[in-house]
Order: sequence, then C-alpha cells, then structure tokens
Amino acid sequence: MAPEQFPTPPAELWLEDCLTGKLQLISWETAYIALCDPETATKSSALRDFLRDRDSLSALCAPWQPFPAPSAHERQKFDAKTAPINVATRVGAGYNFDEIKADALWLSKLAHISEYVALQLAMLEWQNRPKVQLLSGLTQEEALSVNDAAGLSSLGASTIIPNSSLITSPSGLADVQFDAEDQRKLRLLRTYTTTRISLLRTSQLLVAWGGAEPLRRTHGADYRVCSGWLEDLGKEIAAKQCVTEGGALEKCIDAVSQRWNAVDNGFAWDVPDTVQESAAALWLTAQVTEIIHLLHISLLHADLYTDTFVKADTVERWFTSLAERDFFCNLTIPLPEQQHLAPLVQMLVSLLSLAVLKVDVVLEDLQNGNSSSWSPACYLLSGSVLETITNIFGRAKALGPSPATPPAFAWSIITWRLSMLATEAENLREHQTPGSTSGPLSAPSALERAIEGLTKVDDELFDKKMPYQDIGETCTAYGVLEIVTQLLNLGMRSYGTTIDQVSRDRFRFLLLHLLRAGLSSRVVDYAPDVIICAHAIMTGDRTFRTWMEDDAPRHIDPITAFFLKDDEVLRPLLIDEARLRYPYELTPLLKFSSALTRGEKPSDDRLPATASMLTAMETFMQNFPVGPPVYSSIREEENANCVSLDHELPQFSSTIRGAKLLREKAHAGGEDSMVIPAGTEGVIVDDKSPPFVAMWRWPHSAMEYLVQLLSTFVVGSCKVEYTSQQPISLENATEIIGFFSDLLHSSLREDDGVASAELLNALNIGQDRSADTVAVVLAVFDDGLLLQSREPGNPDLLELLVNCIRFLQALALVAPNRVWPWLTRSRFLETQGNGGSLASVLIGTEMVVGRYDFLIGCIQLFHSLVEDAVGKSVARKATSKAVTRFNTATTSDSGISDKVMSNILLSFGRTIASIYEGAMNWRYIRLEDQLEINICICTAFDAVMRYAYGVDDSNVPRKKVTGVIAPIAEYLTQLYLPASANDLPTIPILTSLLSGASTDNSSFLTTSAGLWRQQTLKALVFSNTLVRIATLLKRPWTHLEQQLFKATPLLTRLYATSDLYTSPVVVLLESLVRGAVRAPDVDGSRCLNGSQMANDVEPPSLLGHLGPKTAKNFLSVLAQLGEPLSIVDIQTQVWNLLSAVVSCKQQWFSLYLLTGSTPREAVKKKNDSSSGPLRDKALLKRALDTLANMYVGNEPQDWKLYSSMLEFVCEAQNHWAWAMGPLRDHKDFIKKLLAFLRWIPPTKNIGEALAADLNKFAALTCDVLAMYIHNSRQTNDITALKEVVPCLTYLSENALKCSAYNPSLHSRLRKNFEAHFDGLDLDSFKRVPLLSVSYGRNFFYDVELADKLLSYSSKWHGPKGKREGFMAEVERANVNLSLMESEIQLLQSWKLLALELSNLVEKDEGLARLLIKVVRDCMTSNSQSSLPEALFGQLTVVRTDLAFVLLQRLAQAKVNNAEARQLLAPIWNAVRAATPDFDTVFSSDSVELYRSLLRILYLGLQFHLTPDSANPEESSLRSSFRGALPASHNTIVEPISNHLLEILADTVAKGFRSLATQLHSNPDTVTPSDFALLTAILQTILAIPEMTTWHSQAALLFANSSTIRYATSLFSWSDRLVSQNKDPIYGELSILFLLSLSSLQPLAESMAVEGILATLNSANLLNYFRRRGGMSPFDAPPCVFLIWTKGILPLCLNLLRAVGPAIAAEISAFLNNFPEQLSRASNALNLRSANTRITLSIASEIHSLALIDNILDNVRANGARLGVSAQGIERLEWDKESVREDLEGWLGKVGRLRERIVVVDERDAGLVNRKAQGEWENELEGRVVGELRAAAGCLGVGKSG
Repeated sequence: MAPEQFPTPPAELWLEDCLTGKLQLISWETAYIALCDPETATKSSALRDFLRDRDSLSALCAPWQPFPAPSAHERQKFDAKTAPINVATRVGAGYNFDEIKADALWLSKLAHISEYVALQLAMLEWQNRPKVQLLSGLTQEEALSVNDAAGLSSLGASTIIPNSSLITSPSGLADVQFDAEDQRKLRLLRTYTTTRISLLRTSQLLVAWGGAEPLRRTHGADYRVCSGWLEDLGKEIAAKQCVTEGGALEKCIDAVSQRWNAVDNGFAWDVPDTVQESAAALWLTAQVTEIIHLLHISLLHADLYTDTFVKADTVERWFTSLAERDFFCNLTIPLPEQQHLAPLVQMLVSLLSLAVLKVDVVLEDLQNGNSSSWSPACYLLSGSVLETITNIFGRAKALGPSPATPPAFAWSIITWRLSMLATEAENLREHQTPGSTSGPLSAPSALERAIEGLTKVDDELFDKKMPYQDIGETCTAYGVLEIVTQLLNLGMRSYGTTIDQVSRDRFRFLLLHLLRAGLSSRVVDYAPDVIICAHAIMTGDRTFRTWMEDDAPRHIDPITAFFLKDDEVLRPLLIDEARLRYPYELTPLLKFSSALTRGEKPSDDRLPATASMLTAMETFMQNFPVGPPVYSSIREEENANCVSLDHELPQFSSTIRGAKLLREKAHAGGEDSMVIPAGTEGVIVDDKSPPFVAMWRWPHSAMEYLVQLLSTFVVGSCKVEYTSQQPISLENATEIIGFFSDLLHSSLREDDGVASAELLNALNIGQDRSADTVAVVLAVFDDGLLLQSREPGNPDLLELLVNCIRFLQALALVAPNRVWPWLTRSRFLETQGNGGSLASVLIGTEMVVGRYDFLIGCIQLFHSLVEDAVGKSVARKATSKAVTRFNTATTSDSGISDKVMSNILLSFGRTIASIYEGAMNWRYIRLEDQLEINICICTAFDAVMRYAYGVDDSNVPRKKVTGVIAPIAEYLTQLYLPASANDLPTIPILTSLLSGASTDNSSFLTTSAGLWRQQTLKALVFSNTLVRIATLLKRPWTHLEQQLFKATPLLTRLYATSDLYTSPVVVLLESLVRGAVRAPDVDGSRCLNGSQMANDVEPPSLLGHLGPKTAKNFLSVLAQLGEPLSIVDIQTQVWNLLSAVVSCKQQWFSLYLLTGSTPREAVKKKNDSSSGPLRDKALLKRALDTLANMYVGNEPQDWKLYSSMLEFVCEAQNHWAWAMGPLRDHKDFIKKLLAFLRWIPPTKNIGEALAADLNKFAALTCDVLAMYIHNSRQTNDITALKEVVPCLTYLSENALKCSAYNPSLHSRLRKNFEAHFDGLDLDSFKRVPLLSVSYGRNFFYDVELADKLLSYSSKWHGPKGKREGFMAEVERANVNLSLMESEIQLLQSWKLLALELSNLVEKDEGLARLLIKVVRDCMTSNSQSSLPEALFGQLTVVRTDLAFVLLQRLAQAKVNNAEARQLLAPIWNAVRAATPDFDTVFSSDSVELYRSLLRILYLGLQFHLTPDSANPEESSLRSSFRGALPASHNTIVEPISNHLLEILADTVAKGFRSLATQLHSNPDTVTPSDFALLTAILQTILAIPEMTTWHSQAALLFANSSTIRYATSLFSWSDRLVSQNKDPIYGELSILFLLSLSSLQPLAESMAVEGILATLNSANLLNYFRRRGGMSPFDAPPCVFLIWTKGILPLCLNLLRAVGPAIAAEISAFLNNFPEQLSRASNALNLRSANTRITLSIASEIHSLALIDNILDNVRANGARLGVSAQGIERLEWDKESVREDLEGWLGKVGRLRERIVVVDERDAGLVNRKAQGEWENELEGRVVGELRAAAGCLGVGKSG
C-alpha cells in the first residue's frame, strides 16, 4: 500500500483541500499521458480510482458530449461547493477564490457546460498555473544559458530542433501579465479544450484495449497492450457506449457533423479582444482534433463492436454526410500548422467507410448462404440505401483518387456479388412454372427487391454500364491498391506507438479484408500492385528496426496468422502463387517470406514456419536453357503442355571447364542435389516465345537453392545459374540476404538469443566453415563495399549493404567467431589512419541520398559486438571446450584475442563518437533517421559505460571481467568527462534534451513523436550515467556537468512536460547535485583534484541558471511530489533528490523545501504584514505530516518510500537545524516513530527483504530520535527521555547482533562458484555505487550482468523450473547481504542514539540499566561473533567504540550497581576472544582493537572499586572470603578474583612483556599510552577489595613472567631516547609500573631480595641526579624529575613499608648516591631567595624525603630493638634543618607562598583551573600546601624540643 501524501481525488470536489495544496486533482490530460505508459499507469491506484469513478465513467461512456449542460441542479451543486462554509477566504492566502468562481461561471456560459464542471476546470487551471507558466518558454537569460550549453550560438540552426519555440520565442509574460484576466481566460479555454481532447483520446484508447481479447483468443495470450483491469474497463465502456440511446456510432457521426459545421461557421465565442486570435486558433485546433478522435472511436465501434451490420439509417447518414463534403478529398484546415492532419482525417474516413460496409461479413455470409438470415434492418436489404450509396460513389468518381476510392471499390464488389446472387435467385424463380411440384411461384426475396434499387440509378452517371462495373473499373484505374498502401503507411506512422497496437492491427485487417474481397471475387489478380499492397499489409508496423527493438512485441502478428490460416483466398492466391512462380519470380516469394517471418512463431521442428515451408518445395519454375530441347512432350491428348525431362537439368554450372575450385569442392554434395533428375515431369506455363517457361514437379529445398544461388553473386566466383549462365541479380541477392537475416533474427528472438540448430543447418551456416553461407555473405559484403566506393550514390547497392549489415547483426549473436575475424581483415573500419568503408558509404552515398539505414545498422552492430564482447568474456576463457551442435568450437570463441577485440571496439566506437558529434546538421529525408541514430548511439555508449564501471571496484578497468571494453570506455570517459571546455561531444546530448523540452504533448502519438521521446529519455539516461561515473572516478568537475547545470532550464521543463520524463530527470538532478560538491570555486582560482572535497566552497546552485519566476514555478511543480498519480517509484526518487539537495549545500533550494518559500518571498512576507500563508506547503512539513499519519501495523506498506521521506527529514535536521526548528514541536511525528519501534517485528517473523526495509527505517528513526534527544537536552527537558527509553526494547535486543549473515551460504557459494568458473572471482560482479540499487535480489552482486556472462553454463540457471542454480544462490546471497547491510546501518544509528542517551544517564535509572545492557551485549556479540573478520571486522570496532563511550559516561555518572559490576565477565570474554595470543598481541594486526578493549577493561574495573561514600563494613566484607560467596546456593557465580588474576596474568604481565619486546624491536608501533594503560589496570585491580587476599597469587604470576626484569630493563633502555632528543618517557612509565608492583608486599620483598635499587642505580638515567645541581622540574628533560618524585622516592617508601627496617640501610645508601639531588632539594624551598619557584612536584619531593628521613631516623633510633645495626643506616645528606625553617616560614605566610606557586605541566594547569574547597583559591594551591604541611609534620615543624 503506497502512502498517501495527498488523499485520492474523490468524486466530490473539495475546494478547501485543493486551494491549500492538500489535494491535487487528476485532469483528463494527466490521465491520458499516464495511459501512454500502460506499465507505469498500472502502478497508480489513484489513476484506477479516477477512471472508475462514477462521473469519470459517465464522461468516458459519452465522450462526444462529456459534460452536462447548465441546469438548476448543477448550479445548486456549484453554490453549495463555493459557499463560505466550504471555502475559507483568507487575506494573502495565495489565491483569489472570487476570481476562480467568476472564471467558472464565465466558462460555463461560454461553453454551455455545467457550472459545477466549469468550477472543476477552473480549479484545474488554478492548480496548473505554475506548470503552465514554467512551460510557457524560457526567459531571455535562460535562453542564453541554454544556447551556450547546447552550442546553438556557435552551430546556428540545427535539423534536430527546427524552430524550437523555447529558444526562438522566450517567454515575455511577467507575473502581472500572466495573472491578467484575458490571459487567465485563455488558459481556462485551453484547459477546457485540452480536457475534451484528452477525454476523447482516453476513451478511444480504452475502447481499443477492450477489443484486444478477441485477438488474444485467436492469436495467443501474448497479445497484450495493457494490464487486465484496463482491458476490462475498456470493455465496460464500450458496452455502455453501445447501449447509448441511438448507439455510439450514430452519436459519434452526429458529433463529427456538428463539429465540421462549427468549423465552417467559424469561431463565435465571446472572449477578450486581446486573446481573440489565440482563442480562435485554440478552438479550431480542438475541433479538428476532436473530429479525428471521434472518427477513431466510430471506427472501433463499427469494426470491433458491431458483429453483424450497421443499421441502415446510420450507413445512409454516414455516406450522405461524406458526400456533402466530397469525402474530405480537398480538405483544407484553416490553421496552416494543422494542415498535416488532413491526410489523417481522410484515412479515418476511408477506413470507417470500409468498417461500416463490412465487406468481409457480406462476402462470408454470401459464400456460406447466410444472406437469407439477414435482419430486415440490414442496410443491404434497403433498396433506397443501396441506391443512395451507389449514386454517392458514382458521383465520387469525379473526385479522382480520393478517400472514397477504397470504400467505393469495396462497394463495387459487394454490389456485384449481391447482383449475381439476386440474378441467380431471379433465374431460379423464373424457371419455376405454375403447378409444378416445386410449389407455387415464390415472391421476390428482400435482397432481390433491394437490388432493384440499383436499377434506378442514373445510367449516365455510370457511362451506361452496370454501376458495380463502372465503379470497380474506375477504382482500378485510380490505383486503388496503391491508395490502400498509402493509407496503411499513414496509419502505421500516425499511430506509431505501442498503445495504439490494437488500432493499427484493426486498420490492417480492414484493408486486408478489402484486398481479400478483390482477390476472392477475381476483381484483382496476382500482379505487382497486389503484391506490393499485400506485402505492406503483412508487414504493417513491423519494419526491421521496430521489429528488432528490445521492447518490441513478441506476440504472433494477427494479420500474418490470418494470412497463413486463410486456405481459401489469401494463402492460395498470394503465398502459394508466389511459391508456384519460384524461382522464376523470386522477389515476391522472398518479400512475403520476410513479412511472414517477422510475424510468426516457430513451427514444431524449431524452424520458422516460413523456412519449413521453403524446405519442402514441390515445384520449380524456370526458363529452359538456351540450346537443344531438354524435354519431351507427354500426355499430349490432355492438351496441357505436359513435358518430361530427357536428361538431368543442373541448376548451377561453372564458367571454367574442368575447374576444381575449393569452393565448388566444399559444395559438391550441395550442387549434386540441385539437379533436376531425368524423367521429371512438368508443365510449360509460357510458350509465347522462347525460351519457354516450365514448372517442374520437383521436390527440393528452396533454402538450399537460395544459399547456392547467392554464392553466384560473389566477385570471382565461377558458379553461375545454369539456364541463364548469369549470376544472381543485385535485387535478388539483396532480398535473399534480407530474408536470411530475418530468419536468423526471428529464431534468436524466440529462443532467448540462441538460433535453432535446424535453421542454421537449413541456411548452411557453420561456425568454422570457410565456404558456407556466412562466407558467401561476407564476400558479397566486401564486394559491395568495394563497388560502392567506385559507384557512390547507387541506392540499389546501398540496400544490399543494409541487408548485409543486418545479417551481421544476427551473426554476431549466432557465430561471433565469424564476425570478429572479418572485421580484423576487412577495411570496414578505419585502421592506421586509413578511412574505412563505413565512412566511405556514409559520406559517398547516405549523406548524399539523405537516408541512413546503413549507418543505423552499423551502430546497432557495434552495440551487438559490445554485448558479445562482454557477454562471452567468461565463456571465452573457460578451460573446457563445450561440444556444440556443429561439433566444433563453441560460439563463445571470438576467433581473435581479447586485445584485438578491444582495438576493434575502440576503432568502431571512435568512429561512432565522431558521427554523434557531426550528425546534427546532415541532410535527412526522414527525420526519424536522425532520431534513431541518436537513440542507438546513446544506448550503445550507455551500455559500454555501465559494463565498464558498473561492477568490480578495481582501479584498473582492464583487469575487470568486462575489461575487453575498457579501452573504448576509457576513450568515452576522456571524451565526455574532461575538465576543460570542449563543446563538441556534449552538444548532441544537450540538443536531445532541448528537443524533448520543445515537443508538445499532442494526443497524436506518431512514430516520430515516439522517437522524439525515446531520444530524450536515452539522452537523460546517458547523461546520468556519465555524471555518476565522473563522481565515482573522483574526476574534477567536468565540462559536461557544467553544461548540464547551464541546461537546468531545460531539465526543469522536461520534468513538467510529461510524466514520462519525471523519473530520469529527477535521477539526473540528484546526480548533478551530489556531484557538484566537487566543483571548484566560482572564479576558478582553485581546482580540486579527484580526492579533494570542496567542504569550504559552496557548490554551484542547481537553480542558479533559472530566473526567479522559473525557479519558483519549478519548485511549485516539484512540490507536488509526483501527485496526483502517486506512483511510488517516482515519489521515492523525488524524495531522494530532496535529500541530496539539503545535504549538498544547495542553500536556496533547501530553504524553499524547509520553509515553503524562497528567500525573496520570505523577505517580502516579513516586510509585508498582510501576507498570509503561501500557496505551497513546505515539503518538510509535508514529510513530517505524512510520516505522522502513516499506518504502523501488519498491512503491507511501501517502506522504501517512507524511508526516503524520513531520510530527507534526517538530512534536513543535520544540515539545516536552524531552519527546521526543534523536533519537539512535531510531537505526532515523534510519537509515530516511537510507535514503529514498539511494533517492528523480529526478523524471524518476516521475510529477509521486508526485514531489510524495516531495519533501514528503524535506523533512520534512531537518527531522528538522537537529534530529538539532543535538542531536548539543550533545553534541559527530560520528558523526551521518558518518552523514548521505554520504546527501545527492539533496538536493545536486536540492533547489536548483526546476525543475519549466513556464512555457510556465502562460503559455499564462493567455493562452488570459483570451482566451476575457474579463474573467476564472485567479487567480479560486485556492484559499485554507480547506480542506486535498493535492497533485494540484485543488491550486492549484479545478477543481470552475471546472467549475461554466465548463462552459457547449465549450472548457472540450474534445472528448469527449480531455483537450484548459481543464479538462485547469488540472488539469495544478495537478499541476505541486503539484510546484513540494513543491520549494519541500524547498528550505526543505534550507536548514535545510545551515545546521545548516555549524556543523560544520571537522569534515569532505567536508562542506566539499558546502557549497561548495551555494553554487555556489545561485548557478548563481539566475543560470540562468527562473521568473517575480513568482511565484518569493522562491526567489532563499532561495537567496541560504543561500549567504550558508554562505559565512560557511566563511570563519569558514578553508576555503581550490581548490573554494572557484572560487566567484567563479558568484557574479559571479549578481550580473550579478540586476542589469540597475549604474548604477541602488540605485534599483531589487531593491536588497535586490543587497545580499545583494554580501555574498556579499565573502565569496567572501575565499578568494582570502593566508592568514597561506601560503608567501611562493605569494603571489609568484600575483602573477606565470605564476600566472594554467591547470594544463593542455587546460583553458580564465578568469583571475580578468578577474572582479576587472569587479567593480571594475561593482560598485565604478558602484555608488559610483549610491549617491552615490541618496543625494542619496533619502537614506532608502541606508544607510551600502552604502558600507562597497563599500569592503570594494574593499579585498579590492586585497589579492588576482592584482591586483598590474592596478593600472593598475583605476585607469583608476575614472578613467573619475569615482569620485574622486563621493567628494569626498560628503565635502563629508556635513556637512549635522550640521545635522540626525546623525553625518556619510558623510564618514567617503567618506574611507575615497578612502583605499582611494589604495592604487593610479596613482590616488594622479592624486589628487595633481587636488589632492585642496585639495578636501578646502575641505570644511566639516574646519572642525571648526580650531575651538578641535580635535576629540578625546570630542567630538561622534564620527565626525569618526575622519575625522581613519582618513582624513585615512592618506591623507596613502598620497600620500607614492605620489607621494614632490614632495607633501611640500603635505601639510605641508595639515596645518598645522589648528593647533588639532595642538596638541590634542600634549597628548593629557600625562603630567602627571590627566585624560588614552588611546584607541586617539588612539594611532593620534600614530603617524600621528609617521610623517608623520618622513617630512617626512627629505625636508627630503635635499631637494637628492631634487630638492625644503627651504624649501618646513614643519615640522608640533605639540610633538614634548613628545610624545616623554610617550611615553617612558607606555611606561616600562605599569601607569599601563593605567589611562588607555578605551573609546569598540563596536570598543574588543570588543577589551577579547578575550584578548591575551603580557603584555597584553586586545587593546585591546596595540594601544594597539603604536601608542605605533611612534610612539616614529618620534620617536626611546630613541635617543641
């Protein structure tokens, strides 16, 4: 179910909704344009509802008078709808409702239509004003911009866009003029006339489509133009029209007469004088157009929906009206621009007359004897009607050849057959005698009485002949069959698109029945004009090029099928007759065969039916050879010229006696079979003059004969046709090759690109034969190219070349190994600077003649070669040779190397590219040729670029699976995507766009009109591909993109011109917007290279080349968002464009989307207080309202569309938050998103495809909610938090898993794929972001391209009817990867939302628990993930980053609950899972992830520390054994100490060892933070109460890992950094690590035993403390002093604490090794020096030394009691007394102390900026004073004695 941005237009007119933009009305013009693309129209439920609406059906059922007349009832409806209660009139509302009402009443009175209908039309006119004004023409500035872009200013006039109104007549209407009353009324008239025309055309289309079912029943289910509901609607409309009072045919005829009378009387409407001329032209155009459509509807009713006969009075009235106007023979339309419609009127008049006469029904009834059952109302039984029609056709003779000629010819046949029947009946009755046994004399029959009317005609009128004889002879003299052919060709051109398929076929049937009537009545006989006419009817619209189009219908041609089934007339008198005359008259048979081939299906033997017929020929007509008679007469008594051959009669001979040529040897068997054996009987059919013509009864294969006959045409061939001793004629050679190409193409079309083996055998085509039919055709082609260069301008020779190139097109698919080598050795293409034959033919003949069939064929051949080069690229490299139907190399073999193929394509492509640049100004007899050239080139080049750049992200195109086309693709890239200005390549593309914007939306879809549209579509698609490739390759902003920006006026008008262009224009605009961020600055002073992004430069404005009025109108049209048809695909593309606009710095455009007004309007509105709401609603508001009203539930929804809308909202909020406003103002929108999160079902309950779409929408929902939370947090509003958190269950349970990936599916697929397709990687088909692809079966791997390349293998599709091949597996993989991609997107968005929520964690306990769960799930998912690291390793990083930030926020919020403490186990499991070897982890590739996990581990340990506010009893309990016991005996809980010990062993001990080793081997890979992190983890673990009882085990772990040795070694090594002018940071880190280890008493004791101080003392780094003056915090390197204060001194204290008095002597001796350092410390607080600077580190140093000195003094004083020698304990060599005095002085004068405190590092700076409690100004001051006071306490300051 598509979301409804607007409600479906109802039957009732809701003016308020229309005026406010909520409702867009569907006009009949919109409906008709939509039906021109039936496939897309089927997707619009709004269109279906509109067409099936009661009022719409009423209008469709009476299109001749669709609108009711004014009445009291209609006026009452009008008044009710326009009452103030239904329409609120606001000042400045953007509309003048009183004006709209007045216009409606004016139109009602003028056109005499209902007031209510007129109100609808006025409302349509008002709604369409922006579109109308946009399409009114370019402004002068825009015209200059477009001229520049399209190169018209330099090229002058061009045939491609002759007299473009957009360029030649720029719009000059200002807003004031546009809104003037006269212009408004003119637009209202245009709306009225357009509505009538479109309604008529829509009715005609539906009625025609309703008649498709009978053809489908007869000729196969493939015969279909539209979907079933449209056909059913058409049948319903036709049925209701038929039961209309008077009948549809009569109503239409009357309506036609009324309109012609109106045209004769002239324009009489009362309109303003200023628009009188325009209104008159508009009215006259409408009258003529309506007449044509009415005639068409009449024709359909007379032909399709009248089973028997038209009523007599209707027939009489019709022909009488025609006679009054001379059958429109000399029709002149007053408007010169409409004069081209006169032939169309004449054609429809002639065909309708035939349909009314029903010649086929008449003759069938007469033949079957059913005339007696004719209804008395039948016009054939009315003598007066017969007399009237006969006299009318008699007088029509004076008109000469005219539209009356075909129906007159039909009438002559009908009246002749009726007269014969009446005569027979009369003779039978006259032979009856009274009283005979046969009964009484019967009365004349009704038919006899009617025929008597023919006796009343004027004999002079018919030259005293029988009327039917005179009329028939006159028609024959006028060339009736030539007129039929002309009518047919006109009908095929005038209704040349697919939607008129039914009408075209009915036209052909009507003309065919006329021809059949003439043949069956022997009025015409087998003759050239009959052959030409029959061939034209059989071919119809299936010319070679239309028949070969990709979207050409594949159904059986009804007319062809009728020909083959008609065993009474057509087949025997035409086809069989042509067969009898073969090969004496060869051309008719070949032409008929070609026509039949294009319209038939293959026979049971897999041969085209025509080929089957020709392979079983029974007769052979030929001249006798010159010389003695070769026959004898037989059965002379029969007098039938029967003869018998006396000896063998060969059909071919050699002109060289005894020559044994290789070619003849190859065909020896074939020539033997082409010999008529002796004794064969025949008949001499022409013995007027020798050589006589005989027809032999000789069974043979005509296919074989044609193959050998063609071989005689080759220059240098010794073979000739035996009887004439001449080679085949040029005409016959041309027809044979054309027929062969049709056969091949027919077989290829019916068998998915594979020609049947039976046909190839019949045509003698082999893949490796050197003298088969292929060799002959190629030789003929070479000879023809050479002859053409000598005889340029020969049209017959050109036709031969055209057929040869068509044969090559088929051959490129059947046997490409024959085409590629020929291209290599021939001079067809330009090589080494020599002009090729292609250029020679083009310049010497086609440009002179003005026809370009050969060039078009060459371009199509190039496209076929591209398809073969790409499609067979894998098969050519296959290692195994498949055995084919010919037992030779496979057709995938090209016969040349890939390099040569690339060179051929490059040469071919360069030639075509130069043709594309120069073809604009050539001379064209048929403009369609120019259009087809452009279409074919754009199609071929677009295919090249997509193949080359659409898959495989390799930087080297030649290494891709499509690398064979890389050279031509790179050439086209350089040609069309240069940064420098080069207009020649881009001009054809831009002019194609201009031509599309210049064409009118006519209701006549001619062949040319269809090609115009197709040309524009192909140019749009090709442009989009080029722009996307430029962005993909990161090329500098290209000249093409600049020109397309200049052509924005064209693109905007194309968007509004037709729904057909909407989708490609939107996609191209999106590509331009996204690519414009690469644009350089405006003045060009800075040009970006491919890798730079202009983040600091505004890209060019998409609307910059539009005038203000144009921009506003385009934005208004764009704001309709594909309404009112509501086609979801187009709506999705529009929203994607809008997302690109708001995210790519399109400021002017973005502001309109967000506010509903342009910046100028916003300023105007601000300055004008009276301004009310604008006409257009802001698209942002529309998106928000639609999403707020979407349905959330199990009913099907189009989530892709919803996602595109929500993405637009996200991008708007991200880039334009100030213009969008806070999300909290959109409560309903937020509530709907939250409702969606509560509803979204788990993936297992729905399909993968739907789950992917839902996940994407959920991801976007997370983005929006994150912004919503952020906005609320800025205003301290926590209500948003209360709303959001309860709805996050689905996200918390599913968003982190990313478990959709099916490893077995992908691994098995990859393994089997690479095993079967040797040397081919599945990644070769991986899509690149060239074209946007939605989730589904074609998401990741390009299945369409893979199918093209791999379908040669039976394993690709698998068994028929089963989805078991590689293709099905790849599609399943794509769906699975779609789901996986959506889950990754959801994870990223959930991460964003969770991080935003974490800022408010202290506000909600439930949120804290939720985030703790998120962290746990992140770690659990990482530890349990089975996804391939190479593909999805980034997922682990994302989850790790999310867990880290969340833990940070939780720690900062001081969350301390049981859930938080339970995080350690999953965190540690994740660390272990990510670290296979802790000993080498810092040298592995996963070191960055490991570092992140260590940070998470550190944060996870924080929750186990005892908080400052904790109860001492709690700490005591946790430190005891009892604290490790589980809360319940039913719960098994692993003690935390186990994890802590594992962490110490693996992470800390092994990690430190690994780090130290890595630092020595590769210092650049290690950072100081690594050591700091390990030290922090160690310190944290040791501070956890549960570790209190496990110190011994921890010490043992470190001892086993030799951690102390590695740490001391690192300390000793660290001085090397000083020599490199680096800070010896690792000395500080290692001493700090040792310090942390020393806090473990067992380990400290071990250190003392191992002589840690002696080891440290030997380190070079400590020499800094021995140098003169020691080291202060102000000396370099700065960290050396920190080693002293933070490392050495605290380590000594820890050793004293752990070992006790026993180590006192060693410590005193150790410290006294640094007398200079101790001396410096003694003077550090010199109270008397003005230079004294006190730092926190100095204060800490004094404190530590004072404490050590105090301890040593105590040990010394109590040495005997403590068991140590007091004499061995030295006194510290520092001036303790001086220090005591300084401390006392400083502490007594705190103010003075404050002045001397200085900052030396970042830590000090942070303390300075931190406010301290109490008397201190900052925390640094408090810390310094605290250290000094503690030192003073140790030194006894303030104590007596």
